Amino acid sequence: MKRANGTGTICKLQGNRRKPWAVKLPNGFSEKGNCKYKYLSYHRTKREAERALAVYNEDPYVISRLTLKNAYDEYYAEQEKTKAPKTLHNHRAAIKHLEPIWDVKLTDIDRVMLQRFFSGLDTTPSVINNIRRTLQGVINYAVKLGMMPSSKINILKAVDLSTENENRKNEHKVISKEVREALWKRTDDEMVRIILVYIYTGCRYVELYNLLPENIHEDHIDIIQAKTAAGVRVVPLADRIRAFARDINVPGYSTFLRRFQEILPGYTPHDTRHTLISMLAENETDPRIIKSIVGHSSGRDITDVYTHISLEVKLNVVNSLTI
Repeated sequence: MKRANGTGTICKLQGNRRKPWAVKLPNGFSEKGNCKYKYLSYHRTKREAERALAVYNEDPYVISRLTLKNAYDEYYAEQEKTKAPKTLHNHRAAIKHLEPIWDVKLTDIDRVMLQRFFSGLDTTPSVINNIRRTLQGVINYAVKLGMMPSSKINILKAVDLSTENENRKNEHKVISKEVREALWKRTDDEMVRIILVYIYTGCRYVELYNLLPENIHEDHIDIIQAKTAAGVRVVPLADRIRAFARDINVPGYSTFLRRFQEILPGYTPHDTRHTLISMLAENETDPRIIKSIVGHSSGRDITDVYTHISLEVKLNVVNSLTI
């Protein structure tokens, strides 16, 4: 169906891109009278782009609708004009870690939300500092353009990154058997079912959030996009969660985090991943199989690189776990 003039359009960009579908909006006319466009956002599928354009056209001028991704896309476009390739590379590296909070509205960003986000990161202090610098640049840009109130320009200074960096490896907790048993009694709650899928797959938030229907199979899911090469993998679905996984509909990060902490106060989303790793280790699972399931890089163990773990082996391992 042809869209009305002035409402924008979508197009597929050339090249091998992770998000090839772009939303474009009218932005004046050239000297020859041809319409010029500016890019609003980028998406993995045509359907996502169409939905984004529809949302924009409902009320394009309400600032409260703008998300962190909207601000980042504009910020990066400006950076490309003046910054060195190394700086741009650092921004792109930070993107993968910021994806879990892409859909957070700029008006909803506060210290508590950012503290929880940084606490849940599973990476090195240097990478965390890169994420912080990139995020601060986006916030500065958003404040400058009126997307965010000026009172939020120093919000990252209130986030205790030094403490997180020093104690990160000691913070993750195992969700106890008693708590897991309580969750299984509440499977009428969709969010509880989602949490159980996270626990028994060991997936990161963004991996299931970005999961496409065609990558969900009867007994496994295919993670085809990840922050490391080791993260691209086949994840087995234990018998007990197969029905949940087929219908999984992970909400945006702000909603996910709020509901998660209502259900599991005192835990973080990354604790679900840590729980599966601990359960497998306690079950005396071969470390190579654990790495293959959760997507950890192999480090210096060269034997891991050449070890192929079959889906059947992975399924036997996860199905042998008790609740």
